[in-house]
Amino acid sequence: MCLNRGFYSSLVLLIIAVLIPTKPASANDQLDSLLKRLEFSDKAEWPAIYMDLFVEALDNSDSAMFFADQASKYAYSNGDSLNYVRAQYAKAFLYKNDGDFYQAIELYKIALASSRNNNLIDREKAALNGLALSYYALSRFDVSLRYHFESLALREKEGDQIEIAIASNNIGLVYYQLNDYEKALVYFNRALKIEEDNGYEDTEGTYVNLGLTNLGLNRLEKAMQWFNKAIEECDTNCSISILLEAYYSKGHCLYELDRYIEAKQDFLRALKIASTNEMDSELPSIYNGFAKVLIAEKTYDEAEKYLDSSQNLAVDLRIPRDIKANYQDYAKVAFGQNDFQNAYKYQVLYDSISNQIMNEVLAKNLLQIQVDFQERENLEIIELQNKEIGRATTLLTLSIIVAFLTAMIVVILYKNNKLRKRVNEKLHDAKETIEKQNEKLTDLNTQLEERVKERTEELRASNAALVKSNHDLDNFIYKTSHDIRGPLATLQGICNIALMDITDTISVDYFQKLSKTAFKLNQILSKLLVINQINNMLPTYEKFKVAKMIDEIVEENRIEYLGKKIDVRHVGARDITLTSDAGLLKIIIGNLINNAFKFHNTSESIDSFIETEFQSDENGFIFSIADNGVGISDDVSDQIFDIFSKTSELHDTAGMGLYLVQLAIDKLKGAISVSKSEEGHTRFEVVIPNK
Repeated sequence: MCLNRGFYSSLVLLIIAVLIPTKPASANDQLDSLLKRLEFSDKAEWPAIYMDLFVEALDNSDSAMFFADQASKYAYSNGDSLNYVRAQYAKAFLYKNDGDFYQAIELYKIALASSRNNNLIDREKAALNGLALSYYALSRFDVSLRYHFESLALREKEGDQIEIAIASNNIGLVYYQLNDYEKALVYFNRALKIEEDNGYEDTEGTYVNLGLTNLGLNRLEKAMQWFNKAIEECDTNCSISILLEAYYSKGHCLYELDRYIEAKQDFLRALKIASTNEMDSELPSIYNGFAKVLIAEKTYDEAEKYLDSSQNLAVDLRIPRDIKANYQDYAKVAFGQNDFQNAYKYQVLYDSISNQIMNEVLAKNLLQIQVDFQERENLEIIELQNKEIGRATTLLTLSIIVAFLTAMIVVILYKNNKLRKRVNEKLHDAKETIEKQNEKLTDLNTQLEERVKERTEELRASNAALVKSNHDLDNFIYKTSHDIRGPLATLQGICNIALMDITDTISVDYFQKLSKTAFKLNQILSKLLVINQINNMLPTYEKFKVAKMIDEIVEENRIEYLGKKIDVRHVGARDITLTSDAGLLKIIIGNLINNAFKFHNTSESIDSFIETEFQSDENGFIFSIADNGVGISDDVSDQIFDIFSKTSELHDTAGMGLYLVQLAIDKLKGAISVSKSEEGHTRFEVVIPNK
């Protein structure tokens, strides 16, 4: 039953009345105006109107989340890519503000993928910034730095100086958390210069950042000057979060100067701001600041209470840097109380989480190299033109090396397949020889037994050689793929950095092609690793619902190919439970459905569809999928399951998807066939025996 517009508008008004407390008359007028637009507009306009309602309701997170959900729902059904991305970002923004950074990250990633697929540059920048800040809050500084640099590259390409200043500030904060204060100072000074040169008035945040960096460098008086300057500017115009950070940071500086009474006063101001504005994610640091002062005053019992409050919140909000700081101060309290056993325990916990955070940073050594390279480029920009030829030569050399190593892997795989066939042929010949000798030489049992033993030894030796060859090959594929990924990541990083600085269109085109080639090679290496895993795994059988798996795969592909409306329908029963290896079956069904999406007919005059069907009986499971996409040429139909085989040149693929499907089916002792319907539609049928 359909709801008319008037009833729907009344329903939304009722929800608003429940979710949103009494607002000023002007705000209610704006909401009424938007609801009238919703009542008298087409459904295609609803996502944009709901996003306007989201903005109006930002002071109430529940109502704002409701409007963002509605915008997402109708944008998805309408194929409205822009408002779908906006809605995902809006929901992620609310989760981030509530301290649920993990949920925020998942939504930011959806927004990033969809914005890139639909070339929405502004939305891509926003999603990158949201991801960087969320990972920063979780102390994943390596990932945060990578997203910040991707954001900076886009902003520098557009030339918006204020946005470049914001990105520079964010990068400086990551370096500050890594205790690389000198490098942080470079980026903060760069941000301040841009802000001053462009007459930007909101410089208080940069003042606070410069104060924090000087505090880290133990330049306490200089740090105090920056904090006071930030607070002075905030008296006239400043965001609440920056004012809170200024008071908290000044309190920490006063603590370092042994001015404990003044430090507690500033911590109290920061606490009042955080409590009044429900900024729960800031409370752990503030409570920790109070505890530090109380420890310095040797008021250990009171200090422990503040540490407990800080730790409980930090654990709930999953903020590693605050948890680490509390462990260190717990150790100081225990030591001050002569409780050396607990002091040792907390020090061990502090060292453990410190090592965990720093190990994650060290594991991203490649990223650090890229950052160092970019800094050198910024400092030596005058010499950039002279170095272009040298860098281009290096990139070409790396590309040739990667291509050569990839070719070697392909040749080894080919030779391994030939070796397997040769050994199988030998086994077949040996079996026939033994059978003939048994028929002809029944009177020579003793001699025959000796011959059989000799032949068996040969077969064992051949099998042992084959096992060793396969083992060596698997190790080679695994190690080579990982070793190549390092240079590939370096190549991609260098291309990204080069694109930040190069303005010449021909050079930009070359670097973009190099980056695309490196990305494609990385995909090939990932699939080679999957092949290696399938070859060496033993199937793990479990019961699961097939329909749920197919629905999840279809939704993932819908998001990726949101620009084209593709009708996906299922024929037959949906409540079938299968006992098989879920991972292998997901590889099979996932690649077949992805191919149907990937090779859909892009003509606007054709209604693209994908039709799936599955059946189950005592013998096994049958899955079939049909589509009206570009189809498979008869010339290559007998090669489609070979490695690196391509059925169409319309898409730049590695030609490994159907090979992975065949490999997984063989592992499950199943079978696959491909055919065409009378209408010319492509149809795959997979048969998997039930366990």
